[in-house]
Amino acid sequence: MHYYDQINLLKPSTVKENGYRYYDKDGLIKLQTILALKSMDYSLDEIKVLLNRSESPHISQEDAWLRSLNEQLNYASKKIDKLKRKQFILRSMSQTIEMSGQYNEEHIFQLIKRIDSPDFIDGEIPATFSSDIFTEDEVKTLEQLPLVGSDDPRIYSTLELVKETRKKMHVPPNSPATLELAKKWRHCISSWFKGDVKLQEKYFNFIDSVNKNNQVIFGLDKKLINYVDKILGYLNKEEIDKS
Repeated sequence: MHYYDQINLLKPSTVKENGYRYYDKDGLIKLQTILALKSMDYSLDEIKVLLNRSESPHISQEDAWLRSLNEQLNYASKKIDKLKRKQFILRSMSQTIEMSGQYNEEHIFQLIKRIDSPDFIDGEIPATFSSDIFTEDEVKTLEQLPLVGSDDPRIYSTLELVKETRKKMHVPPNSPATLELAKKWRHCISSWFKGDVKLQEKYFNFIDSVNKNNQVIFGLDKKLINYVDKILGYLNKEEIDKS
């Protein structure tokens, strides 16, 4: 409190001879605001600017208090949004490195660029799909796909499947040992698209066309994708032969 006085952030309304400091309602409102903003990691210099901006002699103490609380809520919302953005980017980096199995500078640079993206919604950057390519119902399904950077449990199960696949990529894709792996991938992908095989094929054709210039799915390199395609192809062939 002495320091707040020294830097003209919060002055007591009265200082008694014994050194005790007393604060009126305005002072208590300001103190609560300072403590709240400090808890949100605002610096004292930032808090001073915010307080000076919000002060007005033309409103009652009750209105000043309500306005202060609403402003604090606004500041808290902005802080939460920033933290959610950081969470998304950090998860994206972690998940991308886990998926790719190695540190890849280009992936990391691309993810860092996204932190200031205007496309964040509730702390995430949702994928967008052109209505010229997909129908309205298809877009609704695609919007539910697991998103790299999110806390979706499906992302973590996919990560484990990717890791398992990378460990087995030395095995020939037509080997019996890959059948169970192929079944896991088929179940995983089918769950993403809610069993819509046509939409699944349409989506991956779209990804292939876009991937010629950019990697849409961070961490999933062409080699891994081709291997998964091959083991799924052999699985389908075997099931057809058996039938």
